[in-house]
Amino acid sequence: MKSLKITVALAGVLAALPALAQDEVPFTGPRIAVTGGWDRINHDGENGSGFTYGGTAGYDAAFGDIRIAPELEVTGSTQKSCFAEAKLSHCERADRDLYAGVRVGYVVMPNLLLYAKAGYTNGRFSDRFSQTTGANTVAVTDHTNRSGIRGGIGAEYALTPRFFLTSEYRYSNYSGDVSRNQVIGGVGMRF
Repeated sequence: MKSLKITVALAGVLAALPALAQDEVPFTGPRIAVTGGWDRINHDGENGSGFTYGGTAGYDAAFGDIRIAPELEVTGSTQKSCFAEAKLSHCERADRDLYAGVRVGYVVMPNLLLYAKAGYTNGRFSDRFSQTTGANTVAVTDHTNRSGIRGGIGAEYALTPRFFLTSEYRYSNYSGDVSRNQVIGGVGMRF
């Protein structure tokens, strides 16, 4: 008799699990993601592409089918452009980028969120000037932090209630006539 009661109780718990899962609101709560993709810098008419990589963290709040999320991001880049200037060799390189902004999305299907984002970005860029005279090379490196704004659009696809994929295009405009286009993909997890 005792085993029958345990079996009935266990069956009741298992029957309630799908109902509990339906009560979960998709695309809500804290999340983190690892990101990477194409990075193109434009500065004074000079262009250079590379690979960007990093991570994002955010918290999505639900308002019906609308999701609003503050988010933070830290990325690096392999982008580097070199060109000759008179008797100098000049290389520009993108370093780290810090971003803080807001993402606003809409749940178009139970497992698909479309969103737009906007916020503040701060990028570090390096300039290296070198001149070779005979057997001697003199090089000077300058690091500059540039503030700017970023806007973007993207999609998040839920593989499971906890794991997701993202795809995103974004544009950043920095001080000093520097701009950046990126196409990014990501893999993330919700808590």
